[in-house]
Amino acid sequence: MAEIASAGGVGVGTLYHHFPDKRALLLALIDDWGDRELADQRREARFERYLGDDPRGALLEDLKRRYEHLKREGGFYLVLLELADRDADVRQRLHRIRQVGIERLRGMLEYGQERGRMRKDVDPLAAAFLITQSIDMAANELLVHRMTDPAPSAVLEELCDMIARYILEEPA
Repeated sequence: MAEIASAGGVGVGTLYHHFPDKRALLLALIDDWGDRELADQRREARFERYLGDDPRGALLEDLKRRYEHLKREGGFYLVLLELADRDADVRQRLHRIRQVGIERLRGMLEYGQERGRMRKDVDPLAAAFLITQSIDMAANELLVHRMTDPAPSAVLEELCDMIARYILEEPA
């Protein structure tokens, strides 16, 4: 904690006043990180792209962009994915962040259904949950476990194809 306090330019006593131990500090960092990630995702969300001429292309572009972002700057998230398997508090915080993302995706799916671009026979909440879990699992395998076979590009293409077949209305 002394090293953290020094890096933060505060006294150790001040740090301990706000965080009784490293675990409390980690949990607060997760909450703060989650709020920033959700705000970033909200700014990047452009649902109308999925209603255009190439919704599959928009999906693939978003998956690739997210993968590259996680590969480049996702160290904290990747550590959290690993910790969530064995720590209930970390798992709970990640669950809260995921739930917000699932609700947003649900809203996008409902929006697409209303406009005839997304399949009406798909339950938006169940689909949002399944899509989110699939993306998280792929990220975990590619970036935490460093899976290289099949190639990450092939995984992203197939994941995109799977999601597109599941939610997109077939053109007439």
